[in-house]
Amino acid sequence: MVDRTGLIVNRSRSPGSGQPSRIEPSPPAPDAPRSRPPQPEPAPRRPPDGGPRVSFANAAMLLGLLGVALPVLIHLLSRRRVPTVPWGAMQFLELGRRARTRIRLAEWLLLAARMLLLAVVALAAARPIWSAGPSPGADGEGRGARDVVLVVDGSAGMARRGGGTSPAEQAGRWASAFLDALGPGDRVALVRAGERPRPVLDPPSVDPDRLRAALDALPPPAGSGDLPAALAEAFRILEQGGRNPTAEVVVLTDGSRGPWTPDDLGRWRLLRELFDRLPRPTRIAVEAFPVAPDAGASDGMVLDVRASRPLVAPGGTIVVSASIRNLGPAPLDRPVELLIDGVPAPGSTRAVGPLPPGGTAAVEFRATLRDRGSHAVAVRLVPGSAPDPLSSNDEAAAVVAVAEALPVLLVDGEPGLEPMTGEVDFLRAALAPRGEESPQVRAEVVPAEGLDAKALSGCRVLVLANVDRLAPAQLDAVSAFLDRGGGVLVLPGDRTRADSWNADAYRGGLGWLPARLGPTRGRFLGREAVARPSPASFSGAVLGPLGRGESPPLGSASLFSYVTLEPAEADGRPPASVAGRLDTGDPWLVERPAGAGRVAVLAGPLDAEGGTLPANPDFVPFVHRLVSRLADPDPGARASRAGEPILVPIDPAPPADLASVPVRTPSGRVAAAPIDRAVDPGAPPAFARLDDPDEPGLYRFDLPGGPSYRLVSGADAQARDDAPLSPSDRQALADGWPLAFSGELAGDAPVPSARPLWRALLLAALAGLCLEVWLTNRLALRRGSPVSSMEPAGG
Repeated sequence: MVDRTGLIVNRSRSPGSGQPSRIEPSPPAPDAPRSRPPQPEPAPRRPPDGGPRVSFANAAMLLGLLGVALPVLIHLLSRRRVPTVPWGAMQFLELGRRARTRIRLAEWLLLAARMLLLAVVALAAARPIWSAGPSPGADGEGRGARDVVLVVDGSAGMARRGGGTSPAEQAGRWASAFLDALGPGDRVALVRAGERPRPVLDPPSVDPDRLRAALDALPPPAGSGDLPAALAEAFRILEQGGRNPTAEVVVLTDGSRGPWTPDDLGRWRLLRELFDRLPRPTRIAVEAFPVAPDAGASDGMVLDVRASRPLVAPGGTIVVSASIRNLGPAPLDRPVELLIDGVPAPGSTRAVGPLPPGGTAAVEFRATLRDRGSHAVAVRLVPGSAPDPLSSNDEAAAVVAVAEALPVLLVDGEPGLEPMTGEVDFLRAALAPRGEESPQVRAEVVPAEGLDAKALSGCRVLVLANVDRLAPAQLDAVSAFLDRGGGVLVLPGDRTRADSWNADAYRGGLGWLPARLGPTRGRFLGREAVARPSPASFSGAVLGPLGRGESPPLGSASLFSYVTLEPAEADGRPPASVAGRLDTGDPWLVERPAGAGRVAVLAGPLDAEGGTLPANPDFVPFVHRLVSRLADPDPGARASRAGEPILVPIDPAPPADLASVPVRTPSGRVAAAPIDRAVDPGAPPAFARLDDPDEPGLYRFDLPGGPSYRLVSGADAQARDDAPLSPSDRQALADGWPLAFSGELAGDAPVPSARPLWRALLLAALAGLCLEVWLTNRLALRRGSPVSSMEPAGG
């Protein structure tokens, strides 16, 4: 696009580049005369703060100026037409012309004094501030008191070490020296810019001991930081809790690009609008403390720790997988190990490396869990001899629940007369093999007419295999089951009446069925393959791990017949998601939340009539993953976001005198989680509640019956941008308002001098009050002593 300045503006971006638009000079026309190209118009900028101006710390109080009209209204309303009665003796009491003029002048002066008094009081309440150029010095001498908000970057990059130090340590020393140099009357607040901004000290305080205690109480850096949100929080503190005539925001960071999100132009535009509303002169100073990694250091990171099952029975075996990435700069050659509840699992150490910078390696562990309750399974890089710039990313964890065997109800729509000929026979054998010592699933089979509310009591997963239709009472029972958090798997077959299911369970996308059942492709028992699963399309927790590798086994399974599925569109609820497709492009597995539970529908049955799936090597892990996904055994065990409350059920009920339980945070601090007693008879007797978990990582709740673990997730570590801010990024962030980085503004830059005017206005109000009293008394004396008032006229 060519604008009026003769520049070609390329507004396109390369995918994933994240770079701003490029501006290239346009080629001159062949016959155009050679002349100086027109200069682009300068962008409008905010006026410099050095110019004189008056601002108001509490501009809303200017509405009090409307009270100036009150004396005039009272004067107008009090004027009355009094009838004149002739009386001869009154002639001796009449005032002279000069006396009446004096009284009238005094009345007008009194009215003006009262109006001026109200105006001065309203202006004083608005707290005007006069700004007239820079102050003489920046070390506090000759400058008025300030309100300062320290914003400390809480992202993991602040803990990166190099040269025997880290940005967090340098920022701590800088903050300590800054507090020592505060002048009398300076007030300081503290905000931590972590996954979400958290005011640590608010409102601002003048007590240096409180300030140092707040700095010492900051948790170690971890996860990501959000500096734009922290700046907005700093502006709120200055707007609501500021008292001094000038203000300042100081950002302490490591200089990396991620916490600033400079590409999010909308957020920065909104942030500048919030800054423009501040009533006082304010500057934003950024102190960056980057460190260079030591020679020979390699920064290893553990990513994507996953357990093959979120729920296992006592004695069950799980597979824990993870990825190891080398962030450089040197090759990574360190062993990795599995931790169960913080204790290394015997014989779990694996060798990783040498891994080049930027390289990734996958690791897997097998573990057997026997004790009931929740357990933390973590993968950790073993400390080596080479220096590690950032040790906080050497470990990542997942949570696994160990409980009784999962109760599953299998509804057989077409029971077989011989073994392994029914609709659910292969499924039951895969979920609960006969003779297994520690079965993970407790499966019960009923015919279609046996499905009712009683059969669903105590069940976690319901499988409807080749059921022709559901009666109204059965539909109500399934809906109530989903409302309680149960999971439903629908396996349509040759007896399934699609029109009935679409009318009763799909209901145009408004029902609990996640997809509309379409026509059938192929022929059951035809022994002719019409489709195969496409591993390239696999995603999600069920099919995603089964689609990895060069030739996933599920891709070789043949389907003799399948039902076409039309996923439900978004209708105010989460849309249906396609977790896998067939090689024909049709959906194979579609799922969607319903009530408090989840429903999944497969395009065909899991028996020998529908294809060769029961004979596939991945059939058993596939059905186990699918059932575990639908069971969703412990929603609290899933990773929650930072700032979201964590509720941990306590069953059996804790002692009545127990008010809270200790919680160990990822940084090792111990917090207290209050206990809420439940009032719902169907809920656990009590919950431990942690309202503000602001650290990403693993939390351990020490309950009376044993520890329980919960995971708080942070920003995606793979998407975190640890590159330093470029000069163009700094210029874009600082353009249009007084934000400057260390070395550009630093701590010795002039700050606009500001003097509060409200104190002088209060003195003026007191003087006006004295004038009003004097005028009132003088007017009363003149009216009450007419003879003395006439003496000057009488000579």
